Amino acid sequence: MSYVSVQPGARKAFTLLELILVMVILSTVLAIAVPSLRGFFASRKINDVAEQMVTMTRYAKIQSISDSRSYLVNFDLHEGQYWVSAFDQNRDAVLENNFGKVHSIPSDIQMQFSDVPAEGGIYYLQFDPQGYTRACSVRLSDNKDNILELVCYSPSENFEIVEIDNDHARY
Repeated sequence: MSYVSVQPGARKAFTLLELILVMVILSTVLAIAVPSLRGFFASRKINDVAEQMVTMTRYAKIQSISDSRSYLVNFDLHEGQYWVSAFDQNRDAVLENNFGKVHSIPSDIQMQFSDVPAEGGIYYLQFDPQGYTRACSVRLSDNKDNILELVCYSPSENFEIVEIDNDHARY
């Protein structure tokens, strides 16, 4: 029998062969997993845009009540932009905060409006000083067949996101 003696002060370590083997295994696992993650990030983009829009509608509703004036969430499809503005004395007032910032609609996301008024090519959701808006919906869809709707079921309710899957709504 042969014994391996360990000298005091000697350190144990991985061999180069062991390190290369671990790298090959990790590379193989990543090569298998990455293609399945492509759809995940594409569907996250539409979810992020929908959540941002719902946040803007809730902000507009709260501000319209607290400021006693109308607020609008505006959508300019021609320019691919959306933003919140205050509506006072027949004109829009630009907000001096992050909600007044103009956000871009990603080019791979299409929007359709149902019962949403438009003026000069700009669709808008209007919140009056009592916090009411009209019952309506905004449909977002992308190239990966992801469909989400921002829905307000009645004038006093908040907008919510509804996922549409093969023409069936999932809440």
